[in-house]
Amino acid sequence: MNTTDTVLADTAINGSYAALGVPHPVSVGDTPKGISIFADLDQFKVDMKEAGLDGAEEQLAVVSVRKPPAEEFIRVNPDRAMTITVALHDCRDNFTSEYYIVAPRMLSEMMDLRAAFYAQLCVTVTRSGLVMLWPVKLPTGGASNPWYDSALRGAEMAKTDWIRIYADPGQKQYRIRKALGAFDPPAFPDKPLNELLELAFRGRIIDTSDHPICKKLRGEA
Repeated sequence: MNTTDTVLADTAINGSYAALGVPHPVSVGDTPKGISIFADLDQFKVDMKEAGLDGAEEQLAVVSVRKPPAEEFIRVNPDRAMTITVALHDCRDNFTSEYYIVAPRMLSEMMDLRAAFYAQLCVTVTRSGLVMLWPVKLPTGGASNPWYDSALRGAEMAKTDWIRIYADPGQKQYRIRKALGAFDPPAFPDKPLNELLELAFRGRIIDTSDHPICKKLRGEA
């Protein structure tokens, strides 16, 4: 690139930043040798109002359906309106789980295919701010199951305390540890349960016999 090209390119870049009302970032070449470009952070700060970002706030766009991370402390929303009992299908590909919600009209067929289970979906948050719907499986037929029982106990404890919950294959149950420190209150999402369900199960609702999951289970696909 010759000198003229360099000047034209720099003018174009400076003009684009000026249009946004944003200071031009300092390049490495503008910084004296031996001094970090990040020594003066004020040069990078964007004027939120001039950039048209004033009043913007992050919106919850994704809600995962999963078990809590074993290494994270969690809380469960204690509001009864934020827990629902549903039927789910656990689609396992490459050793990962992807949960589908089963519409009531498809429950009988999915149960006949041995491809659905009952679970409580609990609105859960981690200390780092991850929002999830925790599918806590429910025992059926009156039989006790240590995995289900310990998970239900953990979900109940998490309504009042920060806990970690993780699998103990040797004991065939979940282990629960209560936090010893005084953590800040949980930041639950300010959305009703139906909106969280919409985010969590977008594209993953089994509501017809022609659903690809049903065809796969019947050996038709």
